[in-house]
Amino acid sequence: MMIRKPTADEHAECIKLLYMSGKNIFRYFFIVREPEIYNCIQVFYTKPDVLFSRENMLVKIENEKVCGLLLSVPTIDMEQMDKNMMKYGRELFQTAGFTNAIKMMFRSGLQKYLTVMNQEDEYYISNLAVFEECRGRGFGVELLRKAEELAREAGYHKLVLTVEFQNREAKRIYEKFGLRQTDQVELPKKYHKYGLDGFYKMEKVLNE
Repeated sequence: MMIRKPTADEHAECIKLLYMSGKNIFRYFFIVREPEIYNCIQVFYTKPDVLFSRENMLVKIENEKVCGLLLSVPTIDMEQMDKNMMKYGRELFQTAGFTNAIKMMFRSGLQKYLTVMNQEDEYYISNLAVFEECRGRGFGVELLRKAEELAREAGYHKLVLTVEFQNREAKRIYEKFGLRQTDQVELPKKYHKYGLDGFYKMEKVLNE
């Protein structure tokens, strides 16, 4: 059993876990249906300078299989990573189709609501997921501990994440780990039909 960076040929498992970690957001941004969403995410998987790069991921391995995924980065790097995604617009256009790609650009306005609570002195957990058949074995907590370890090693004193209002089970797990709610943002009603009501910001202060 171990936690390590994913390999290039583990992209299918990692992309599925990414999707599982925020289905409503991915459905909203990428518009297309689930199998095609995987293809859109894969555009960024091998790129070195964007949020959804495998360089920012760690996977939990048991019996040589990917069981869970953590994607975490310093908050201060996220704005530049978002800008870097534009460099791969042509590839995304080819994958999603011209019409859908244009719609994605207009839907990027949601991002401002997701980042409004960010501060530069934080280490941010962007995505965390464990396959259903692997749950109940503490893998999620192991990945949270790894994120805390990375934050400390990088010199950060706050570990943060956001969780959707309706995801009460995840919020309970985060609270048990020591994260506490510090802020929240309620989304405008136009997003509610997509299952996006708002987000809690949760934070764990890391002592010296």
